[in-house]
Amino acid sequence: MQELDARLVPVPSPTVSFIRFQWAGGARVAARNAIATVCFIIAVLGSAPDPFLWLRYLALGVAAEGFDRDPLVGLTLIAAVLARDGVPRLTLGLGGWTRSLPGTGVQHRRGVVFGLPIVQLPLVASVVLAALLTVIVFRAPLSWPKLIGAPVAVVVAGAMAVPARRQLVATVGFGLSALLAAWGAWSTLAISIALAVGTDLVVGPIRFPRHRAAVASPAMPGSLGMYRFTWRAVGWRLVGALPLPLLALAAAWFYTRNNELAPADTGFVARLWGVIAVALFVGAMGDIVAARRPVWPWLRSLPWSSVARAIDDAIAVGVPALGLVLATAVVDLRAAVVVLASLPPLAVLAAAALPGARRRLTRVSGRLFVVGGLLGTALAFQPWVAPIVLAFTPLIVRYAAARGRREIVTGWKELYHDAAGDSLAWSTR
Repeated sequence: MQELDARLVPVPSPTVSFIRFQWAGGARVAARNAIATVCFIIAVLGSAPDPFLWLRYLALGVAAEGFDRDPLVGLTLIAAVLARDGVPRLTLGLGGWTRSLPGTGVQHRRGVVFGLPIVQLPLVASVVLAALLTVIVFRAPLSWPKLIGAPVAVVVAGAMAVPARRQLVATVGFGLSALLAAWGAWSTLAISIALAVGTDLVVGPIRFPRHRAAVASPAMPGSLGMYRFTWRAVGWRLVGALPLPLLALAAAWFYTRNNELAPADTGFVARLWGVIAVALFVGAMGDIVAARRPVWPWLRSLPWSSVARAIDDAIAVGVPALGLVLATAVVDLRAAVVVLASLPPLAVLAAAALPGARRRLTRVSGRLFVVGGLLGTALAFQPWVAPIVLAFTPLIVRYAAARGRREIVTGWKELYHDAAGDSLAWSTR
């Protein structure tokens, strides 16, 4: 009787199970993207000469009938950027034990595709807000092709970022489908859905990165130089830390150029957003380092002090931020000096947040976001605080070293077995 009852219980398909798994894993990224979306909206509205007129243009362009479709196309591009940033986090570890699950590579890929909308949830919320503003505030008729095409464009833009066996076909097919869905017409929406379905049928299973051969360490024991090892582990993912800082600097640029400000006011805006941009960048770099190059016992076996390890991590996350300092100089040259003085303490603070970052919901970027906002506000009002903050850098180094010494690097970590030899693994069939 128990066996009969068990057969009557509905079993979800592997694709549905994978989607639920990705939703659970993408909640952390969605929370971070919600903060980023709110900051982006504030930056865009703050940089406009008439914020209310700009808000009307965006809301009507996304949800109203008979208005420009450019805001909806821009929202689709932002969805693609968020998906590109979230895919490495959702696919991290999929090449391990999950390959032994009774599911095909195509089902794995579709699970990631339909799990990505939780990462892009702030954009869906902005579409709903635009529809409410269109009806309640601006008294304009709704465009149903736009409202239906917006979620389709968000999903298809995410599918474009998921690595597949035929990646070129996926990029072209899903990218064109996303733009057609955002066009705001019934005909283009129908073509978009048909193109997305056809592309999904031909792109094949999810593509996992190939295992690289081991190479010699670039750092000699007893000397600073491990930051080069960290940069190699980060690689091209460094680009993923740039969008939010660049948006912050773009807000400062447009606000100072679209408004007639005195030199003191221009410096105020440049210092505020410059420090915030640096904090956002080193925080995002810290998140990548925590995921790609966590502390492991071998590193502790080298003849390095904890202070040297902290300084090395600070160099790894701080030196790439010098480009943002130069970008701040384009907005205001004198403000770049203040932003440069804030870089060392922020970089060392990010290094201090690396121990235990993988166990925290806020990782490294959460702390740096708060500290960057407070420090940027203080330096914007009182630039003379910069030398004082810079003088505290050695104390922050000691703090980072103490946290590094307390980090337990021999704790339990999951062992991901290889799929080779497993008859249930789809990759070995």
